[in-house]
Amino acid sequence: MTRSGAQWIAIGFLIVLCSLSAAGQAPLGGPTLGFITDENGSTIWPLLGVLGAAVPGQPLELSHAIVNATFSPQQNYALAIAAANTQPVLIRLDVSNPQIYSLPGARFNPGLIAISPAGGSAALYDRGSGVLQLLSGLPDSPQIVYEFDMSSLGGEVRAVAVSDDASLALVNIGNEGRALWLIDAKGPPLPVNAVQPSQMTFIANRHDALIADDATQEVFLLQSMDQNPARLSGLVLRGNIRQFAAIAASTDGRLIFASQNGSADIFILDLQTKRTSVVPCYCKPTVFSALKGTSVFRLNGLPNGPITVLDASSANPRTLIIPIDMAALTRTRKAAQ
Repeated sequence: MTRSGAQWIAIGFLIVLCSLSAAGQAPLGGPTLGFITDENGSTIWPLLGVLGAAVPGQPLELSHAIVNATFSPQQNYALAIAAANTQPVLIRLDVSNPQIYSLPGARFNPGLIAISPAGGSAALYDRGSGVLQLLSGLPDSPQIVYEFDMSSLGGEVRAVAVSDDASLALVNIGNEGRALWLIDAKGPPLPVNAVQPSQMTFIANRHDALIADDATQEVFLLQSMDQNPARLSGLVLRGNIRQFAAIAASTDGRLIFASQNGSADIFILDLQTKRTSVVPCYCKPTVFSALKGTSVFRLNGLPNGPITVLDASSANPRTLIIPIDMAALTRTRKAAQ
């Protein structure tokens, strides 16, 4: 089949999906690209179809009301907070039969929820007590494996990242002046050398991490953070000084992705070739939220729709649009409540 023919098939499939979704009859048995939620994290819609031909389906019918839903990069579960009692819960993301489970030992009403790059662990931060909890065994056997009182470090916790084995966490503390700390389950917390750290993420299944520094306009890689950390040069941006909006890495750690506040460009660095490329988004990327596939990321949320997706699975990265009918989504959300 020619490329043109494949494109016409995809377009036809998209038109059918759009028609069914608008009519409230989107199929449940087909492929799912991932899931999206509203600004409150209270309603979850599946993205029905495949890359290049996907639309939102009917919202998941959950047994309990939730808020602050956060998706695993594997798109197989989400962590959220039960609206009735503020208990953290795990949601199995099954389009036809989603299930909600409690998280034993988790503190109520965590202010921050972070899931590791491969989805095997998570971090919950309770602003009231200042306690950071690390969970392992997700999604099948969740358990609290470590707790740390962050109040001993002083300052407001802005963001958290956790490794896939739940043994390490990076915590960004402060407001105007920021500090980055490495929390190690086997030892005392250690400061990480960065001037104005704003974004951080671990590499999947490794103790290596990406860190974005707004002051130096750099995204650098720290290897072997639990042993003798080695800093490797990464992506350095020249020109307009902007804060980093989001960063991510490919599963194998070879590619670095970055976006900046107010910019419509996505910067991609190949760590092997040291080649940097720029992909126009035609949006303002605020996240790199993994979807199903290799190096496929959602770049924005529903309030900034339509949904834009980055496909960096080939040598020529591209962006694609998922059409969003906010009026139809609002109707399906009200009907589900």
